[in-house]
Amino acid sequence: MKQLKNRLKIIQNYEIDIDIVDNPYDFGLTDLFKMATRINKKRRFLFVSTILGKHIAVRPQVPMLTGTLLAMMYNQKLVGEEAVSLPAVVQALKQHENAPVVLQQVEDMGLDLAEETLFIGFAETATALGHAVFNAFQSKATYIHTTREQLPDIEPFITFEEEHSHATSHRVYSEEPEKLLQAKRIVLIDDEITTGNTVVNMIETLRKKFPFVKHYTVLSILDWRSEQQQAFFKQLEQKWDVSVDFIAIMGGQFSCSGEPLLSGKQVEATTQEARNMALLSIKEPIEQKNYRSIAENGIENKAPYMLATGRFMLTTEQHVEQKNTLKGIARELKKWRTGGPALVIGTGEFMYVPMQIASYLGDDVYVQSTTRSPIYCTEDVGYTITEKIAFESPENNGVANYLYNVQSHPYSELFLVVERIADKTVVARVVEALRLVSEAEIYVVCMHELEGEL
Repeated sequence: MKQLKNRLKIIQNYEIDIDIVDNPYDFGLTDLFKMATRINKKRRFLFVSTILGKHIAVRPQVPMLTGTLLAMMYNQKLVGEEAVSLPAVVQALKQHENAPVVLQQVEDMGLDLAEETLFIGFAETATALGHAVFNAFQSKATYIHTTREQLPDIEPFITFEEEHSHATSHRVYSEEPEKLLQAKRIVLIDDEITTGNTVVNMIETLRKKFPFVKHYTVLSILDWRSEQQQAFFKQLEQKWDVSVDFIAIMGGQFSCSGEPLLSGKQVEATTQEARNMALLSIKEPIEQKNYRSIAENGIENKAPYMLATGRFMLTTEQHVEQKNTLKGIARELKKWRTGGPALVIGTGEFMYVPMQIASYLGDDVYVQSTTRSPIYCTEDVGYTITEKIAFESPENNGVANYLYNVQSHPYSELFLVVERIADKTVVARVVEALRLVSEAEIYVVCMHELEGEL
């Protein structure tokens, strides 16, 4: 493919040159991402995805279709032919039109696998993307995602590092590791591959657990590995005696020039006050996993996890059952909809469940998630991140989380969907921060029972 060169301004004189060398479906750059500056000395730039539903709100079907496209690309690699509905998926992603209909059509057809395959999504940003890839397969698929969280009462199945991330340690927990070990193939899913170092660390760790697995595939929206890094993986394949295929929606290389001159002061909507909040009680039975977690600062959360997240593993059969549960939750939430635009907010790694619920709430519904990634915010013309609010993580109290670009959207309702509430007062402060930037009705949806009222 002909190499296409692009220069994008990030902020001030800080620029990025991007050479696109692989773009099989002819996506434009802004179809997939915009640029921003990250408050992180290890890496000052950020590819802000326009299709993930993380930092920027999107219709929930968009990230789900993104995972579907990657699943189709993987399936095409396996069977040698393109899925009939792939062009419709690409068109829906480009135009953001007809997405619910296209998504339902491809889910009804489903994809089959010839061998038991383990799909692993990378935390924080790709937990939902990995789940959406897994969702496209109707047999012989198992899903689990890595987590930053520490669970003291269960031994991690694996642990590995991600050097450039804001939080570097990944863990995988499973109550049934013997089911994971049935995999004949392993698929790793991340939103972006920059150097491939995280993949190296992951496969090095997995090879010790899965000595008989000889086929690894890495799926990503963006693949920025240099020619030298790609050659390095060819060497590793020989060393490891395995195949490692990389499949991405867009691939190329980039380089940054200039230096961002960032103000030390950031305008953030935040609050330490807490008033009453609209806490919606869910009647739908929710299958739970009873483990406590310990945040980096030592604060404990004893609230249960949801099975539906895939944090502890999901088979295709379990996934179908959990989707029915999420449909039931959506039916309960629909009575609070007024018909205006609504935003469903996930928290941290807890992205796919809110996304799936949002997809069942009807038209004019959007989804995004809080993040621990600190992005520089400014109202400079053309800059991607113009507003942010800062607050403690509802799950990991004391750990800073952020939510971006909510203020400029005239939402009627905000649904804050939280998997595990450690302290209702902390969640009430999150609600107050949202009230500072939005006139919408704000509802907190908790995935477990809470004792007493705030």
